[in-house]
Amino acid sequence: MSIDWAKLVLAPNLQIFGEDPEREGAVLWRSATTGLSQQVPAIFDEGYKPLVPLDYPDGLMSANITTGTPHLGVSLSDFPQDPQQGDIMQVRGKTYTIREVQKDSHGGADIYLNETGLSE
Repeated sequence: MSIDWAKLVLAPNLQIFGEDPEREGAVLWRSATTGLSQQVPAIFDEGYKPLVPLDYPDGLMSANITTGTPHLGVSLSDFPQDPQQGDIMQVRGKTYTIREVQKDSHGGADIYLNETGLSE
């Protein structure tokens, strides 16, 4: 018997922690190749993460470096096709391109974004 992760885990988390279309506005996805577009439930985060340059063992740097990393947590079953690098996401009035899609093994993904500088 397989577990429906999208229904039992991802959907409730997106409903509780996801962007509220009435408060923050809807999260919109648009395919760069087909032009297909739709709203998708997503959890947005643009918190800071540590950045470790290549060839620097953890803890041996003289200064800490952080970077802003806007990304979305999504359920892939909410998309009509898998999101791809180069697709467009609109979140909280800003337009982003997808830099990387990191799928997990349960039907979800982290989508890492690059800000385009365009606004809705």
